[in-house]
Amino acid sequence: MMEIKKYPHSQVTMLPGDILYSPIGKSTYFVGHIVIIGADLHVKESLPTNPSGHSATIEQFWQRHRMGDTITLFRSIIGSKLAAKWAQTYVKDVKKYYLGNHDINNITQNYCSKFVMQAYYFGANIELGNRLDRLITPQALIRSPLLRKLVIFKR
Repeated sequence: MMEIKKYPHSQVTMLPGDILYSPIGKSTYFVGHIVIIGADLHVKESLPTNPSGHSATIEQFWQRHRMGDTITLFRSIIGSKLAAKWAQTYVKDVKKYYLGNHDINNITQNYCSKFVMQAYYFGANIELGNRLDRLITPQALIRSPLLRKLVIFKR
């Protein structure tokens, strides 16, 4: 049985496959950032660190944001548990943060929104976007008709 966990300072239940979007600001190096919640309810992401694949608790993720920042929660209408399982399994394979690799099959060279796209594509056979062979921005990903905006958290 899965534990029930809430997002910090809220009554909103965390679910595997949830997508969190942080808009452009100081906390995201002015480019925006997107992550997926794994099956273990930890944040799975690709960061410009070495190695790039990273897992963090929701509290650790929250603390990286400045007071006043917003974090938007999106939920997919299908495939979220399978995507979460894929992300949890493959986050360790993300070695290098590289925006120039547009090959959806390349997990080693990755970036935040490509990793979330891959989790749904490979884990649940769902395309959140209509083009898999170009740069996938966080802003483009959250416009997917398969995602529902649930809440905007203010840090």
